[in-house]
Amino acid sequence: MLVHRKCAIALATLSAFIVCVAPASAGKFDGSWSMTAVTTRGHCGVIPIGMGVKGGRIYSTGGSFAFYAISLGGRVSGSGGASLKAVAGPRIAHGTGRFTPTSARGTWKGRGPSGLCSGYWTATR
Repeated sequence: MLVHRKCAIALATLSAFIVCVAPASAGKFDGSWSMTAVTTRGHCGVIPIGMGVKGGRIYSTGGSFAFYAISLGGRVSGSGGASLKAVAGPRIAHGTGRFTPTSARGTWKGRGPSGLCSGYWTATR
């Protein structure tokens, strides 16, 4: 019985440690980023967006388009792959890309009242 109790305590301790320890790569993209979305098709122009990353989650820290605040969300994996969604009033854009510790880039496509837009995005710390 004592062996089972020791085994249970050891497993509980190990489980708690595994749950509490964040992956080593989770924080390497954390911080403030300056993002720019550039339109290559459509009439959306060049859009500066403040972006933050914390624990793999992407969020907006500022920016507007057509008088609407930009709401940015998404995820970046430990290997740098990213998916993004930006909303500004009735306009919605989806993007994918790749992060390095100091820069990021990708492509996006969006739809709004004036039609379709697409292009690329870049970001730096």
